[in-house]
Formats: sequence, C-alpha cells, structure tokens
Amino acid sequence: YREELGVVESLSKASQRLHWQTEGLPADQLSLENGVILDHAIRFPLVIDPSGDAIAFMMKKYEGEKIQKTSFLDKAFMKTLAGAVRFGTALLVENVEHIDPILNPLLNRELQRTGGRTLVRIGNEEIDYSPKFKIILSTKNPAVQLTPDVCSRVTLINFSVTPASLESQSLSQIIRIEKPELEIKRASLLKLQGEQNVKLRELEDLMLSKISACEGSIL
Repeated sequence: YREELGVVESLSKASQRLHWQTEGLPADQLSLENGVILDHAIRFPLVIDPSGDAIAFMMKKYEGEKIQKTSFLDKAFMKTLAGAVRFGTALLVENVEHIDPILNPLLNRELQRTGGRTLVRIGNEEIDYSPKFKIILSTKNPAVQLTPDVCSRVTLINFSVTPASLESQSLSQIIRIEKPELEIKRASLLKLQGEQNVKLRELEDLMLSKISACEGSIL
C-alpha cells in the first residue's frame, strides 16, 4: 500500500496527463480524475460542465476524430447523428437536460449484425454502425435531474467545481494576472517535471524488461 498512489497515477501515465494539459484540461485533481474516467469509460459519457472548460478540452482532444457540436434542438440533428454513426466520427451533444429516445439504441448498444454489416436503428432507419463512433453528452447545469435509468446507461462525469479545484484554478488565474513571469516559470517547471516523470517511467519499464529477459539467477 502506497498513499501517494491514487486513481490518476494508477490509470494514466505522466505523459498522458501532460498531454491533457496541453489540450486545455485544468491541472487540479478533480479534472485529472475526470480525464482518466473519460479515457477508460465503457459507456458513452454524460459530462456536467458548468464552466465550459471540459467542453473546450474535449473539442481539442477529439479534434483528430472530426468532432462536431450539435444539440437536440438542432434541425439537422438526425442527419448529423446518422453521419457520425456511419462514418465513425465523434459527436458532442450540448445542453442535454433529458435524453432524447432516439439515442436509446445507441446508449443500449442495440446492434444488429447482418451479412457482415453492423447496423443500429436511428428513428425509422437502419444505419451502418462504425466501431469508431463516439458520442459525448454534455450539460452546463450542475443541478440537472437525471433519472436512475439514464445514469445506468451513461458514464457520468462531473466537472462541477469543488473547493479544492476552485482554489487550484483561482490561484493559477491570480498568478497569471498579477505575476505573469512567475506563472510562465511555474508552467515551465511543471512541464519539466512531467517530462522527467515520463523519462523515469520509461527507464523503469526498460529496466524491468531487461530483468525479465535475463536467464537464470540475477543474484
């Protein structure tokens, strides 16, 4: 048992966390834990993001997957959804206060395999389903009322500010405004620390690999 090991350290690498921060994820503990959940979630995520920072982070994170923003009120929602499902792109649905029943087959993974094709029903159509498809539901309402049924079909990720995360983010903002040169130095040191941690992990992995490849006793 090691007290310094937590969820973030066990389920992510220092290089990953450093990359998340370059993509705009705040460096406080809550945000890092949510970043880990987002990476390891099996069910599609529903993100509570009052500040909008998480949405900006996800738009950057999934930029390579041609992520699009939409909402249930968008007149072209069905067309956008069908295109994302068929071509395996990412979709961010904003302002989700309830789940549109049209998403039920996707959230429940109600897939049908016919003649080598994987299909899912969207409305009255059977659409080819790409395994690369990703949908992220989001709301800025921290008091959103979600039914147990909805919570059981999504991975809930809450970016609502806690006292600890507020303190960390406020301190960073104050330093950035009052002493920008100090904030630049701080960011540089954090980046260097992250890079050193990455190098240390690589050396540990290399050492373990060489030890496991040794034959006979190493004592």
